[in-house]
Amino acid sequence: MTLRQTYLSMKKKLPADAEVVLVMHGRGNDELAPSKDLLSDFNRRKAEFRADLGYATAFHYAWNACEFESRFRELILSNPASMARLQRLAEVSRKKDIYLVCYEGEDKPCHRKLLLQIAKEQFGADVDEKPFEP
Repeated sequence: MTLRQTYLSMKKKLPADAEVVLVMHGRGNDELAPSKDLLSDFNRRKAEFRADLGYATAFHYAWNACEFESRFRELILSNPASMARLQRLAEVSRKKDIYLVCYEGEDKPCHRKLLLQIAKEQFGADVDEKPFEP
């Protein structure tokens, strides 16, 4: 069994016995979601995107410009509630598949993928970062 990830529109296609953990604000797992400040900065950067900045999309520009990865990692690693929740998920995933789910499609960097990396690094979780295929 393992800790996995996918995006919201794939949720209905997941195996019936898989545990689904929604990692967006307001879905019961806010300790695993980006902070409102980080999301605001990210969205502000998306709005200032211009084609001449050297990025394929506004999403990719904003991810890098707001230093999303390093800020999100710091947010999770410094929050005892986040780390405790991620540790519990890592432990449960040894017995059954758990899918971390949020909005972003597979073609973009995403915080759920960062959560998998942190769970592997910090708790030795068995993770599968490959895109889910029904």
